[in-house]
Amino acid sequence: MSQAFSPTEIFKRATASTLRAIAERDDLNVGFGPEPPGLAGNRVKLPNPARDLPAEEAAQLRGAADSLALRLRYHDDAVHSKRAPGSPLARSVFEALEQARVEALGSRRMVGVAANLGAMLDEQYRRQGFERVTERTEGTMAEAVRLLTREALTREPPPPSARRVVDLWRPWLEGKIGKDIAELERNIVDQDTYARVSRRLLQDLDIDLGEIDDSSSDDNQGEGEEQDSENQADSGESASAGAQPSMDGDPADSAEADGEDDGAAEADGEMMPGASDDDPGRPGRPGNQPRGRPDENAVYRAFSVAADEVIEADQLCDADELGRLRHLLDQQLQHLQSVVARLANRLQRRLLAKQTRAWEFDLEEGILDAARLARVVANPVLPLAYKRERETDFRDTVVSLLIDNSGSMRGRPITVAAMSADILARTLERCGVKVEILGFTTRAWKGGQARERWIAAGKPPNPGRLNDLRHIVYKPADAPWRRARRNLGLMLREGILKENIDGEALMWAHNRLLGRPEERRILMVISDGAPVDDSTLSVNPGNYLEKHLRDVIREVERIGQVELTAIGIGHDVTRYYRRAVTIVDAEQLGGVMLERLAELFDEERSGNTRVKSRHRAAA
Repeated sequence: MSQAFSPTEIFKRATASTLRAIAERDDLNVGFGPEPPGLAGNRVKLPNPARDLPAEEAAQLRGAADSLALRLRYHDDAVHSKRAPGSPLARSVFEALEQARVEALGSRRMVGVAANLGAMLDEQYRRQGFERVTERTEGTMAEAVRLLTREALTREPPPPSARRVVDLWRPWLEGKIGKDIAELERNIVDQDTYARVSRRLLQDLDIDLGEIDDSSSDDNQGEGEEQDSENQADSGESASAGAQPSMDGDPADSAEADGEDDGAAEADGEMMPGASDDDPGRPGRPGNQPRGRPDENAVYRAFSVAADEVIEADQLCDADELGRLRHLLDQQLQHLQSVVARLANRLQRRLLAKQTRAWEFDLEEGILDAARLARVVANPVLPLAYKRERETDFRDTVVSLLIDNSGSMRGRPITVAAMSADILARTLERCGVKVEILGFTTRAWKGGQARERWIAAGKPPNPGRLNDLRHIVYKPADAPWRRARRNLGLMLREGILKENIDGEALMWAHNRLLGRPEERRILMVISDGAPVDDSTLSVNPGNYLEKHLRDVIREVERIGQVELTAIGIGHDVTRYYRRAVTIVDAEQLGGVMLERLAELFDEERSGNTRVKSRHRAAA
C-alpha cells in the first residue's frame, strides 16, 4: 500500500528534486526550516513552505531554490575568491555581478526558472522597501548594478518593486559602466574573464578595491596597455590608503579631478564624484579622507542631524506586512518559545514573590478583619479586631531593552532577540513592571544625507558622524504588550538592519528613561559588535565611535539614575560595560536576559535588607 503524502510534503520533494537536477548534483542534502535560504558545502537550506501555499509564494520559494542551484552549477569559488576585491562596497558590487551572471545563465536556458527568479527578486526588493526609495544611496548601489546587468544579460526588465531604484541610478551608471556591462554580456560563460571585467567596472565607478597586491596587474595583462596603466594607478591609490589613510590623494589632484568630466577622470584615475548634484559620490571609500590627519582628540559630534529620525516601528511598513512578519516570527521560534517561556514563568514567580502583600492582624485600627466579625458582633467593644496591609518593598520599575539593529545581527541573532524581548515584555507586564523595546541602526549604508552634505561643503576635516541615525520604538513603556506585539516582526524585515552607532543610541535610551516617573529604571543593551559606521570611520580616527561609546557609558554610570547592563552576542561587551555578560550562541539570549533581570531584582532585595539591618543596628 503506497504512502500518502500531504501537499506540503509533495511540494518539498518536488522542489528538492528540481534543485538537484538544475545544480546537476545528486549529493545535495536539501532541508527546510525557519532560517533564510542558505548554502554550506553540500547542504542547502530553504524556508519552510506554508501549509496553504499561494501560487505567488510558491514561485518565490522556487526562485530561492533555483538561485542556489544555479550558484552551485555555474559558480567556481576558487576563481571568485582569487578575483574578489577586499573593501566591503567593492565586494558587495562584485558579488551582485556574479549572482546576476549565474542567474542569467539559468534564465536564458529555462523559462520557468526566469519566472521564479523574477518572483523571488520582486518579493526581496519589496521587503527591503525599494518601492519607497526616493534618492540614490550606497545601500542600493550594488542592487542597481545587479539589476542593470541582469537586464543586459537576460533582456528582463527590473522587478516592479525595484524599478524606482533602477530609474534613479540608471542615468549615472549607464554613463560610467555602459561599456563594461556590454563586455560582461560577451563573457558571461567565462567566469574568470567576467570577474576581470567586473573589477574594471568597479574601477570605472571609482570604488576602491581595498587590497594591496600585484595580482590585479598580473591578471589584467593582455587586456591592453591602457587598462594596465589604469590598474597601476589604482594599485598606487590602494597602497597609499593602506600605508597612511589620512594622506591618500593629493589635494591639488582632488580639486582638479572634481572639475573634470568622466573621460578625463578615466585617463588620470583621480575622479572623485560628489562635485555635482547628479553625482552620488563614493560613500564609504577609505580614500576619501579629508585633507590633513584626523585629530585623535576630536570631540564627538554629528556633521548633520537633519536626516536623523526617531520613528515608531509601524511607520516603517504597512499593517499587512507587519502582520506577515509577526506570523513569520512566531513560526520560526516555536521550538524556542517553550524553553524561554519556562524561564519567564520562573522570573515571574520571583518577582511576584517580592510583591506578595502581607497583613498585620489584631490591630486596634485599620480594616475590619472578617475572621473576627463574629467576635465583634458578640462584643462590639472587644479590641484588636482590625488588620492593616504591610507595605511592600518592591519599587515601581521600568525596563528598557535597547537592541542592536545592525546588519551583523541578521538571521538568527535578531530573530531570537525579537522573540526574547516579546516574552520578557509579556512577563514583566504581568508583574506590573513597564517595558519599552527600542532598536538602533542607520538610515543608509556607509553614509546618507549627512555624507552628501559633507561632500557639498567641500569635505572639511574631522567632520564627525557622517550617517543618518534611525532609532526605532518597537514598544513604548506605556503601551500594553498586546498593542505592540506585531511591531517586533519588523526586525525580520529585509533592509532594516544597517550600521550601528552605539553611543548616541545609548544616550537616546538613557534620556528616555530619565523622563519616566518610575522610581527604578533599568536599561539592558543587546549587541553583537563594536560600533561601526564605515562612512564615519573613513574620515575620523579609527576609535572615534568606540571612544564615544565609552564616554557615554561613563556618563550614564556617573549620573547613576539608570541601572545599566549589557549582553554581548559573540562579542565581549565587558570591556565597555561594568555590568555585562557575553554569550557565544544567540540561542542563549532569552535565558540570559531573564537571568540578568532576576539578578538585578535580587540585588535590590539584598540591598534593601542591608539598609534595614543598618537602621535596626543604629536604633
